[in-house]
Amino acid sequence: MIRTFEELVAEIGITPAELTAWIEQEWVLPTRQGDTHVFNEADAARVRLICELRRDLAVNDEAIPVVLQLLDQVYALRDTLAELRAAIDAASPAAREEILSKLSPRSPD
Repeated sequence: MIRTFEELVAEIGITPAELTAWIEQEWVLPTRQGDTHVFNEADAARVRLICELRRDLAVNDEAIPVVLQLLDQVYALRDTLAELRAAIDAASPAAREEILSKLSPRSPD
């Protein structure tokens, strides 16, 4: 679902000044449509995350970019691991067996 700047401000309960500042600081990167920004689901989720970090967890503005960068890295790693898992699953049984034999032993859960 695509939201306009005004819709997102109203939905999340932030001020236009807050959202403008977060865009200027590149904490959230919406696309432009004419004279306004539009936000996809990922953008809206990121704005909610920024609100949670600032309001609920009291993360200061200097630390927000660091936290966002670390979270972006975690999400990118998860995507890469999912691709790797799909590639392993698509490999021949012999190749899967060889890959599994190269992995470090896992402890039982």
